[in-house]
Amino acid sequence: MAKGLRSALLIIVLSFIAGVVGILLGHRYIMPNAGKTLGLHDRIHEQLVLDHSQNEQLHELEVLYATQKTALEARMKKASARLSAAIQDSHEMSAEIIAAKAEYVQTLDELQTLTLEHIFAMRSLLNTEQTAQFDEIVKSSFRKITN
Repeated sequence: MAKGLRSALLIIVLSFIAGVVGILLGHRYIMPNAGKTLGLHDRIHEQLVLDHSQNEQLHELEVLYATQKTALEARMKKASARLSAAIQDSHEMSAEIIAAKAEYVQTLDELQTLTLEHIFAMRSLLNTEQTAQFDEIVKSSFRKITN
């Protein structure tokens, strides 16, 4: 195999590996909890005494959130695949890579926004005493992320 071809293939393989590693590290260390509700559902059911109506409304919110979250996660996977393909095709910050990254980040932002809206929707179901407890649950959940 010619030295130039070997070098080109090595650059392609290393670029691909670097791109995939970057995406994985981003998921793992930069935004590991993106889209997660911080264990709020379990803690709400365990720590708050909800009446029948609140439980039904909470269940409806959870079903809707799960559906929307699944759709956004599917879009994120497609965006991630597009970014990976762009990295394989281009070995510099091309327009395709920038567009694919923007699509991924936009979808990630939509997932985070959906999660925050869901948290506030859950809170709106609660009475004054429950909201104080809920706020403490949220505060401690966020503390766990930053520690």
